[in-house]
Amino acid sequence: MSCLEVRNLLKSFPSPDGGASLVVEVEKFSLRPEAQCAMKGESGSGKTTFLHLLAGILKPDEGEVILDGLEVTQLSESERDRLRATSIGYVFQSFNLLQGFTSLENIQLAMTFSGRSNLASHLRSDKTWAKQLLDRVGLSDRLDYYPRQLSVGQQQRVALARALANRPKLVLADEPTGNLDPQNAAKALSLLADLCRENGSSLLLVSHEDKVIDAFDRQLSWEEVNRSSGATEV
Repeated sequence: MSCLEVRNLLKSFPSPDGGASLVVEVEKFSLRPEAQCAMKGESGSGKTTFLHLLAGILKPDEGEVILDGLEVTQLSESERDRLRATSIGYVFQSFNLLQGFTSLENIQLAMTFSGRSNLASHLRSDKTWAKQLLDRVGLSDRLDYYPRQLSVGQQQRVALARALANRPKLVLADEPTGNLDPQNAAKALSLLADLCRENGSSLLLVSHEDKVIDAFDRQLSWEEVNRSSGATEV
């Protein structure tokens, strides 16, 4: 059984000549529970759009995205928001940390988006888990630091912890080391893989960097998945 299934997925955007440019054309793609895969693709090739479709940030022109048996493309916008909060962890290249909140608060706020309880009780009940996550990424001494007080590598580690805040079934990572130096990039990749393994989350990472892709046993090229006939199973 797959954690994630994609069938006949199409996404186009308007082109300057007034027509449409087909960016994503995936016939069939599937990711097993707890699988970890790195996908290589050039910048601007559509791999970020693909991740946005998987996460329900964008709706496809056609096709299906099925996460743990749930058809994502049939959900309303608010239902897709809830799904991302409860079942999908997203790691961005730009981190997207909330600048007015501490490391601990960034993790706790991510937990509240699942809507399982009201804000006050949720912050109280999950504070221990948030602290455990930050300890796991080596930031137990930076709980009360704001993003501006952290190094770039430390900010990325907060972002990794935040992605696992709600114990998601699927983690999507979009160029997660693009702003890091080689040493911190290697540490971040190792942490991400370990956190997903410990949590039992499937992981799909996309990057244009060979060193990032080579850190994973299971590797794909975006060209293998996009605009090619047949099924890709991981």
